[in-house]
Amino acid sequence: MGRRQPLRDDLSVEAVRLVRELRQYVDRCELNAATLATKTGYSRSSWLRYLNGSRLPPWPAVAGLGRLAQADAGHLRVLWEAAAQAWTRENVSAPTAPSGPAGSALTPGTAPSPAANPSTRRTPRGTGILTAVAAACAMVAAVLLARPWDGGTAAGRPPDGAPSGAPAWPWPLHDAMDRAAVTCRAAGCRGLDPYRKQCDRGSVAVHRLGAYGHVLTLRYSRLCRASWAEVDTPAATTGLRISTTGGDEQPAAAGGAYTAMVGSGPDAARATVVVHGHQLGVGRYDSWVHDLTGSGRA
Repeated sequence: MGRRQPLRDDLSVEAVRLVRELRQYVDRCELNAATLATKTGYSRSSWLRYLNGSRLPPWPAVAGLGRLAQADAGHLRVLWEAAAQAWTRENVSAPTAPSGPAGSALTPGTAPSPAANPSTRRTPRGTGILTAVAAACAMVAAVLLARPWDGGTAAGRPPDGAPSGAPAWPWPLHDAMDRAAVTCRAAGCRGLDPYRKQCDRGSVAVHRLGAYGHVLTLRYSRLCRASWAEVDTPAATTGLRISTTGGDEQPAAAGGAYTAMVGSGPDAARATVVVHGHQLGVGRYDSWVHDLTGSGRA
């Protein structure tokens, strides 16, 4: 859907996290607002508002996009519930806006409609159910806001197994066997093969971009605390590399489908590749396609 404007500064942390996740799904599946409307039943204008952070998407819309992207439904549900709770906190007394395939979703400061979440539909004892769900969401939101792995004070030290400066939540903890399997960490992984060092175990696709018949992926190993770039099919591509904001760069070998690692988290990493005179690029929260025809770049 092209480069997007930055999200509003007053948007809650939980809402930002949800919108960025949805944007990644859209890029991964090469979708546009019109296609989303057709496949999910929510209008094109609604999806533009959802992805710009001006409306909270109802759960059925989020779940529909998640299915298209083959996302983890449980993880996505946690993100959505935390965002919905944050929207409610901003103005608990604001009226609920209608939501659904033919309607608009919630604006900042409004509570999520019961219709958007089948598990909270009103019943003779609906008040108790809604209270329980709200309490659970509040607990999730509190954990997200606290971000105990961000470092700093004693109360904010990373738990065992969580990487320092982890870029997203939740990160699963790893047992001793997983940690023992890898043979490098962070800066010690620089220039090394991620698969030979077993850093691919438990790694995540931070962001993907599909264009011109190829898919570029930025990958991150939570165990090795290192990142690398991959392309699904190296044929007809050049210049596959990963670089960091600190100036580190690792190119792929000629004809290779992936690069060596940089000892960096995905927030500082950028993966690029050249396909048919165009540079494809992905970062943690962004993707782009640049026309390089006539520029002499490779």
